[in-house]
Amino acid sequence: MKKNSVYRVVGESVSDQGYGITHIDGQTVFVKNLLPDEEADIKIIKAAKSYGVAIVQKRISTSKDRVEPVCKQAGKCGGCSFLHMNYSSELNFKHDELNHLFDQVDPSIDVKPVLGMENPWNYRNKAQFPIRIKDGKIVSGFYRPHTNEIAPIDHCPIQAVMINEVFAWIIENLPLRDARGLRHLYIREAKTKQMQVVFIGEQENDLKDFARLLQKQFPQIVSVVFNKNTRKDNVILSDEYEILLGKDTITEDCLGLKIELHFKSFYQINPVQMEVLYSKALELANLSKEDHVIELYSGTGTIGLLAARSAGKVTGVEIVPEAVANANENRKANHIENAQFICMDASEFAAKNKNAADVVFVDPPRKGMTTQGIHDICLLEPRRIVYISCNPRTLARDLKDFMNNGYSCKLIQPVDMFAHTTGIECVALIEKTNEPRQLNNKTVE
Repeated sequence: MKKNSVYRVVGESVSDQGYGITHIDGQTVFVKNLLPDEEADIKIIKAAKSYGVAIVQKRISTSKDRVEPVCKQAGKCGGCSFLHMNYSSELNFKHDELNHLFDQVDPSIDVKPVLGMENPWNYRNKAQFPIRIKDGKIVSGFYRPHTNEIAPIDHCPIQAVMINEVFAWIIENLPLRDARGLRHLYIREAKTKQMQVVFIGEQENDLKDFARLLQKQFPQIVSVVFNKNTRKDNVILSDEYEILLGKDTITEDCLGLKIELHFKSFYQINPVQMEVLYSKALELANLSKEDHVIELYSGTGTIGLLAARSAGKVTGVEIVPEAVANANENRKANHIENAQFICMDASEFAAKNKNAADVVFVDPPRKGMTTQGIHDICLLEPRRIVYISCNPRTLARDLKDFMNNGYSCKLIQPVDMFAHTTGIECVALIEKTNEPRQLNNKTVE
């Protein structure tokens, strides 16, 4: 197999990055825009020792699962990998991938069918658009795969409608003098319809006048912020910022819970499926008024505050002071008396509060948990752990550690939070393998 050579192949499967998979002379070849059972002539664009990468030069036959992408940037920006596949087939593919992955951990794990969206479009409540000036014009959109080159867009079919409208208006009306030095444009819309715009760059070019024009055009914008970022890495948000208009938060709603959401705070990007996800997590937790719930890495406390409706007591543990303050503000705003949020390292908390939990909720970032983090949870000796994961591979890795510490995973419920992309969210129910025992209700420090 050599670069630029052409082969006629049949698609065999799809990779977890959305590439078609086929084999040539025993080597795996990843083919952009090829579906299973499709016959095509492909051209090798990369020939490594153990694999190849190719593009379709000519499609001979077409899969019944293929659809025409609704986005003209399909395959050009690094976002959606499954716009060429019908949605029901995408959900089936994701379920098959999860079944295969978790079968390698423990064949007894029950991987439930993926909970998909009724309308899998315009669902994203947050967008971060890179922005540049090129040839005297503002260029913005999304990065092309594996590059820092921007694929310009005028709208994105998975972004919320109003985010698309605000984005288009800003790009059309932002003066060049105000755009100089900007690096990203961040737009967020709450379920309450409140919106927030954050300009991210090296210097604030007197954007206050433009912020007022922006709000006049879109009255639902209640927050405009400038975030100063002079870092040389790919971190988008920095610590230094200035409020240009309104405040630095918007009011969000999740299952009737009111949340003041800071622009730097993590929040699920799909509000419809977030309620499905959290409802399923609470259902699996099977809480009672006798239960003491601990939410580790609790952030702004959304899950813990929802759990407080059914549990006897909730303790959230978070090391970021601003997030803890935000969580306690949300607790007060929702008149929740049986929850508290503590600013403390999770390991220190667990060491001081051994055997303190009946149920633990944990929702780590994509990198999953550390061995120490899993040890911390096991020190609390909960009878039940509800692990929310946005990365099935790190979840699979972490489940093995839990199994080595006397726990087992009963079931996994996938929720499609990221339609038309390779992403999938999972809720895992992890339980103690020995007989449940009466846990003490020691006071948490």
